[in-house]
Amino acid sequence: MSAPKRRPRRGKPGDLDALMRELWAALRAASALLDHETPEVRLRAAHAVSQTAATYRAALADSELDQRLSELEKIAAARR
Repeated sequence: MSAPKRRPRRGKPGDLDALMRELWAALRAASALLDHETPEVRLRAAHAVSQTAATYRAALADSELDQRLSELEKIAAARR
């Protein structure tokens, strides 16, 4: 039996900063729809805002942790 075919990658994987920029753009776009005249669109926008905000918060926490870890690594390297 042959191995399953893998789909080719679509470019390089992004970094955390790129993810944060994309999430922020998505959050702004969804927020703009919160005043839409259609209730269904407003409801979907509210859901998108809440989901995107939660993901953005988690990415922000990871980013801050990465920065703190980098600083600690620099301090440890300087002490050697």
